[in-house]
Formats: sequence, structure tokens, C-alpha cells
Amino acid sequence: MWSKKEPVILWTTAYAPLLVLMIGGFLYRNDLLPSGMRRESLTALLGGRTWIAEAVFLLIVLAGSLLLYRAVIRSLLRGSERKLRSHNGGRLYAVRRFEKLPASDYTFFLMTLLLPRLALDYSSMTNFAVSLLMIVFIIAVFVKTDTIATCPLFFVSGYQVYKGTISQHTLEEEKADKELRKEVVLLVRAKDLDLGEKYRGEQVTGKIYMLGGSPESEKS
Repeated sequence: MWSKKEPVILWTTAYAPLLVLMIGGFLYRNDLLPSGMRRESLTALLGGRTWIAEAVFLLIVLAGSLLLYRAVIRSLLRGSERKLRSHNGGRLYAVRRFEKLPASDYTFFLMTLLLPRLALDYSSMTNFAVSLLMIVFIIAVFVKTDTIATCPLFFVSGYQVYKGTISQHTLEEEKADKELRKEVVLLVRAKDLDLGEKYRGEQVTGKIYMLGGSPESEKS
């Protein structure tokens, strides 16, 4: 199970593209880059079409971020995957309900990712420092509140992210005690799950559970 370190890594990586764009913009606008990459040099080289260099830089950041996302999330989930594949860890859970997370759950992250970049002039040291502090604060809030399910790294992990209900008990036992069911977030390879079947699951952190890809033979 994750400690606080893994969520910090997760969210810091999620904001890595914004951090790179902020730092790059600050250095570029204040002529702090090597001479060949400064505005005057690029203007002369590209005949005034500096937007070409900016577009190439943006594409490099996006491609690099995608590779970084995949590397980090696979590294963080490797231990849980290994336990589920070997059947040496986790427990059997029946899936009672599952559904995709609504798009509204991702709104806050998207706003915090886009607004600082669009609204502020990063030629100013003050704006740059304030934006950096805002990102640090937001990451701290996400980690403190165990907000992990909406992290974009899961989109490139190869896993589906669902809200769902799981249980280790039979339907009869659950009717007698509804507290036996758990409302969780599920990470699964499969795009569909058989309700009521038993899947081997591993708690990643908080309410995040990873489930094996195929149901086990035991039923509730």
C-alpha cells in the first residue's frame, strides 16, 4: 500500500508539463537561455516566425510528458500488479456496481493546469513565484485529501478508472449489514466486469483498489 510519498510523486508528475512551460517561458521572456535559443537569435534564424520554435517546444514538452507519465505510473503500480499476477497478495472481492468517473470530477485539475498558463505573464518574477507556490499548495491539498482518482497519469497506465462497490461477503450477509460493502475507485485492465464475480484485488491507497483482469472461480 502506498505511503504519502507516492501521491506526491504522482501529482508532481501530473503538473510537470505546466512547470516546464512556466520555467521555459520565464527563461525565454527574460533572455536567460543560451544565446542560440534567445528571442533575437530565433527571430533572425526563422525570419520572424518565432511561433515555429514555440510550437516545436510545446510538442516536445507534450511528448516528453506523455513518456514521463507512462514511466511514473507504471513504476508506482508495478508492486500491486506483481502481487495480483502471482496471486500472492490481495483478497477476493465481488464487484456489485461500477461506472466511469464523470467528466466534472476532472474540472478542478484542468482549471489549475490551464489558468495559470493562460492568465499570467511569466516575464514577471513575481507572477512566476506566485504560480509556483500555487502549484505546490494544490499538490499539498491533493495529497492531504487523498484525491488520486482524477490524476491524469491513470489515463496512460493501461487501466480503466471506475467508481464502484465491492465486497468480500455474500449477498445474504450484505443484506443483514450494508456496511460490509465498500464504495471505492477501481483500477482494472478490462473494459467490463462481471457483477457478482470474485476478482483478486489489492488496495493501492485510501479508496483506490486495483483488480485482477479476470474473475476467480469462487463466487459469492
